[in-house]
Amino acid sequence: MIISNRYRLIEKLGQGGVGVVFRAADRLSGDFVALKQLRVAVADLDFATRQAATGLLDKNLALAFEFRTLAGLRHPNVVSVLDYGFDQEHQPFFTMQLIEDASTILEYGQRASLDVKVRLLVEMLQALTYLHRRDIIHRDLKPSNVLISASGTLKMMDFGLAVSHSQTISTGQTGIAGTLAYMAPEMFEGENASIQSDLFAIGIISYELFAGRYPFDSKSTAMLLHSIINSTVDTTMLEPKLAAVVDKLLAKTAAGRYTSAPAVIDALLEATDQPRPQESISIRESYLQASEFVGRQQELETLKAALEDMLSDPPRGSAWLIGGESGVGKSRLVDELRIRALTRGALVLRGQGVAGGGLPYQLWRGPLRRLVLHTEPGKTDAAVLKDLVPDIGTLLAYDVPDAVTLEGRESQQRLVGAIVSMFQRIQQPVVLILEDLQWALDSLEPLKSLSNILHDLPLLIVANYRDDESPELPDLLNNLRALKLERLGDQAIEELSASMLGSIGKRIDLIELLKRETEGNVFFIVEVVRMLAEEAGGLDDIGRKSLPDRVFAGGMKEVIQRRLRRVPEWGQELLKLSAVAGREVDLKLLAHWTADFEPWLTICANAAVLEVREGRWRFAHDKLREALIAELSPEERPHLHEQIATAIEAVYPHGDTWAVVLLEHWRQAGDPQREIEYALAAVNVLWSTSSLREAAEIAARTLPKIPDDSTRAVMLRQLGEVHFGLGNIEEASEIFQQSMALARTIDDRLTIALCL
Repeated sequence: MIISNRYRLIEKLGQGGVGVVFRAADRLSGDFVALKQLRVAVADLDFATRQAATGLLDKNLALAFEFRTLAGLRHPNVVSVLDYGFDQEHQPFFTMQLIEDASTILEYGQRASLDVKVRLLVEMLQALTYLHRRDIIHRDLKPSNVLISASGTLKMMDFGLAVSHSQTISTGQTGIAGTLAYMAPEMFEGENASIQSDLFAIGIISYELFAGRYPFDSKSTAMLLHSIINSTVDTTMLEPKLAAVVDKLLAKTAAGRYTSAPAVIDALLEATDQPRPQESISIRESYLQASEFVGRQQELETLKAALEDMLSDPPRGSAWLIGGESGVGKSRLVDELRIRALTRGALVLRGQGVAGGGLPYQLWRGPLRRLVLHTEPGKTDAAVLKDLVPDIGTLLAYDVPDAVTLEGRESQQRLVGAIVSMFQRIQQPVVLILEDLQWALDSLEPLKSLSNILHDLPLLIVANYRDDESPELPDLLNNLRALKLERLGDQAIEELSASMLGSIGKRIDLIELLKRETEGNVFFIVEVVRMLAEEAGGLDDIGRKSLPDRVFAGGMKEVIQRRLRRVPEWGQELLKLSAVAGREVDLKLLAHWTADFEPWLTICANAAVLEVREGRWRFAHDKLREALIAELSPEERPHLHEQIATAIEAVYPHGDTWAVVLLEHWRQAGDPQREIEYALAAVNVLWSTSSLREAAEIAARTLPKIPDDSTRAVMLRQLGEVHFGLGNIEEASEIFQQSMALARTIDDRLTIALCL
């Protein structure tokens, strides 16, 4: 069985109150993941960020927001949520990091020493601290949800989602490993899950680790409930100090337990005379990154109406172009639309423009790979798309031949036609998000063609761009309806501040500071609040100190640098390499540079420098990446580009796909020989994908650097072909004459023949 045309289910790994977990193969990445299908009604779920909602649609929307929150979590002791969505039957699912050869905490700790048991509990409590600081209650903490990997690392899973306690009781779940066995007494009396109910479950697991048995009478459901609510646990077999900790965790009332997971860590370490382990970075990002969506309701309502039009019968597709400066909130707006589209059963595809160009037609590569899984192209189109989706044969499970070579505009028209055909073939509603078009000006032809025909297609296109960098885009894409995002107004700034800080965020002096320092730029507002929290000691402490007149003498530049400095010195080199390599972080390149990059990813995520979006790591905002690059010294830049080029050659050794990227890195590294080598290959690649303007720029830029007549003749011939393809016939003829003249001096008959 294949879920969402992407995940092939291999075997069932387990089943719980919420759903079934499978081992699955990701057809896009080739990795194995754990996929959980929810098998209960959304109305019967409790989860941390659920909004008050009526009707199934609103509940699915709340669930999608919950999935997005969980997918953004990164901690060494928390299982990573990789992807989420709704399958063909509109049932929710999410995928997680697969832990191979795992043991439960009780299985692993059964014969372990006291020191190891304490370490496991501390790791579990650190994971719980991380969740609680993000306002996420686990709700279903039990041994089967706390796994130990083959390397001995504890991983907590199934957090945030649980069957509501009323449903759990009514369905009569039983068994030591069941949900009932680890529920706190107050939950049986109708109280909601809380930090203290999570700590009660920790108390039971602690007792099982230290005493070797379950603490309550579980012969029947009735006896289990009575025992949890009324029976005093016997801890006399434990050391008195340790017994006191377990007793407090298992107090019958929430008020009688510890107030927080860190308080339990302190008490446990003191009771067992254990040293405090190095603590992970304290995180307040849940309040900052998941703040309320404000100030864009009109724009969101416009896009929601377009979504409904696209989903109607018959469908009415449309295309939109969102403009605004960097940091104004363009990506957040399309994220809000994306979540709503997922809940309505639409396939959401995302393409990303890349600063510096990236691979040819980079904007379309990601969407096309996903699209191939949902609709099979004709064999001719598959061959044409192979240039953009090199593994298309693997995805389609047959050998796809290379396309017949065409020249110039014919090649471009064929490629654009194949892309358009893919969107015409698909039956499922599609939302296509294209970001940062200012960096994809050579990839606009498919977008222009789609915008001409999508009125009757179940297709909604939402593109965005920096209007201060490419103000001409609305004229180039005049079939797309324009939306311009201005900076937030005073009321929206106040709402955003209150969303992050509660009542403190409504203080007049704070609002005035945010207005003065940020002028309504959303990215800057979040950064200023983050900085104020760091200075004060926490978000809740901002109001206890007088606010500065200015954030920093260095302004917002210093605020951004401050965040980057949260990554320790040992992680700065990887950060610089990743910044120079691009907005997205290539994990294969990371693995080439360092064998163990997970701690670095975790630290960068904790510092809010990197984030995970749809299973891919990237800089949390391009301003962070730009700031890193701007601070590089003239001595650093060439060395970093050389390291990246060498890594790409090692990791991606076959074919010329990466020629355009490698050309730029070797150029910046100051190696003209390698630059020329890849320039020749890059022009051919760009020719084949009809990126003719970029090919012309590369050829013209490289020609003066070529020392020998033979190579110059070849490059001139390539440049002539490019200009011919662009329709510059006279210029092409002149360049061909130059190429033939050089070729005759060295008797290069092949070049002469190709110029004729």
